[in-house]
Amino acid sequence: MSSLELKNISLLSNTKSALQLFPSRPTQRGVSSHQLDRALGITYKSAWFLTNLIREAMRAVGLTSPMGSVSGIVEVNETYVGRTEGQPVRRGGASHKNTVITLVERGGSARPFHVDGNRAGDILPIIRANLSREARLMTDELHAYKVVVDIAEIGSHETVTHCKKEYVRGDINTNTVEGYYSIFKRGMKGAYQHCAEKHRHRYLSEFDFRYSNRIALGVTDGERADLAIKGAAGKQAN
Repeated sequence: MSSLELKNISLLSNTKSALQLFPSRPTQRGVSSHQLDRALGITYKSAWFLTNLIREAMRAVGLTSPMGSVSGIVEVNETYVGRTEGQPVRRGGASHKNTVITLVERGGSARPFHVDGNRAGDILPIIRANLSREARLMTDELHAYKVVVDIAEIGSHETVTHCKKEYVRGDINTNTVEGYYSIFKRGMKGAYQHCAEKHRHRYLSEFDFRYSNRIALGVTDGERADLAIKGAAGKQAN
């Protein structure tokens, strides 16, 4: 058996072992590379490579169906994490942070995106590519959403005004996407404390995968691990 074959067998074995350690529920924070190197008895560099390979395997590729077909309701919201490369830390505001836009379908999946900002031009391509025109879109009062809806011709757009402490009005709210963000931020602060901007999309892929393949949607732990292993085909973690 060649050294390359032995290396591939070792990588596959470690990948399967690592997947068993990765969180099985979307509410769990995550597994750091340091935790993985201790558990598997490998170097930190190998553990870092392995975790990024797994996150890359979790990344959705190819065509995806428009959101809004399960419940009809899709919540969209923005959040700010980390620090944009080259930007000094500023008190107050989020101009120095990375912007993340996430679409969450009630009773369905989530799709987070690392974008340049919260302007209409940043949000419009995401809405056009991922949202069904028949969906009920629910957001907060950010003006960019209204501009996007008018351009993209979304059938229904309903808002809650957070600045006036309005969080729920009937079934109109953004509580589902806010809940998704609470899980994401707990993971980024509690487990993945140092994440370079260039790797942000991989961490988003992990939380997307775990949320969109959760037990509540009928996906078992074993099925989730199998999906991740299949997703690794043809991908590299650079």
